[in-house]
Amino acid sequence: ERSSSNKKTLCPYGTVCCAKMELFSQPPESSRQVDSPPPYTGLLAPGQTLENCIIRLSSAIKPPSQSFSSSRLGKVALLAAGKELKNAKLFPTAAIKVFRGDGIRSGNLLFAGRKVGQSEEDFFAHVLCTQLTEKVSTTLKPFVRTFYAYAKNPLSLGISDFCAHDLHGVPAIKADTKNMDDIQFPYSVILQPILHFNTETLEKEANQKKSSVKKKEKAKEKPFDSFLDDLLSIPEGTPLYDIFVCPDPLSVIDPSKLQKIGRIITTSEMILSKPDDTLFFRHQKKEEDFEYRPQWREQVKQKCSYDGGKKVGTVDKFAGWRLFENHIATKQYVDFETC
Repeated sequence: ERSSSNKKTLCPYGTVCCAKMELFSQPPESSRQVDSPPPYTGLLAPGQTLENCIIRLSSAIKPPSQSFSSSRLGKVALLAAGKELKNAKLFPTAAIKVFRGDGIRSGNLLFAGRKVGQSEEDFFAHVLCTQLTEKVSTTLKPFVRTFYAYAKNPLSLGISDFCAHDLHGVPAIKADTKNMDDIQFPYSVILQPILHFNTETLEKEANQKKSSVKKKEKAKEKPFDSFLDDLLSIPEGTPLYDIFVCPDPLSVIDPSKLQKIGRIITTSEMILSKPDDTLFFRHQKKEEDFEYRPQWREQVKQKCSYDGGKKVGTVDKFAGWRLFENHIATKQYVDFETC
């Protein structure tokens, strides 16, 4: 495994590359539906290509099955963790940084998927989102609870700063009006993978590994950080993700309100990103978004479900990767690429 004397707790190892964000043009105001939200501002303004971006892909933590299985106490902890966490192979995350001019700080967006990880070895198996569900298992509650010391909505990340200034550093809020509504930003941003590693090959390797374990109990597992080798193989010019957005909390429950607004494409090869490489992606608190949209504080309390009504909660607790992945699968979203 790759080692370092300065290890981070979350997302220690990953890959990073230069990228561009292509944001699709939108129909003119005269042809838009009456209830359509206005175009977003800043770095999500339609009809532009942001060339000066970097994207970092990583796994948030090492799978518990590889972290705790070497000791008796660790094995007990694995049993208590539950099946999903026990079988997790990756905890995919992504972070995007767009550099702005005129001395304005860069725009940053951070994305994650399942808190309990995914069983698939394909890094791009599921969507990533700026919002995680706050529904957690008993095992994870003590860990998640620590984040509430820093914010009231620690699992939902802010987006308003990304839309507050454009690529050249020009503010969305006009100096003469100082109208807070001049900044237009969505409630959530979602990344839908375009790239998928060869799942047949990955499944074949997994089956071979299972067979080998049966024949030889001490057979070594595939190293956790082998996912980095997959990511490092991504060539320049590869489309990675389609960008979707959910305009506001009231739109969360309606798949037809989801918008496909752009795409992320690599513009260089991937290189290894180590824990001590000084790369920093700023986290914006969701509370800052609520300062611009105070009505959202009540709107996030509406009921929603990510599994067809079997489990029901509120938008601020249940909106996340699974709900939006299901919405995208219906293909009812507004597609600005084809408009």
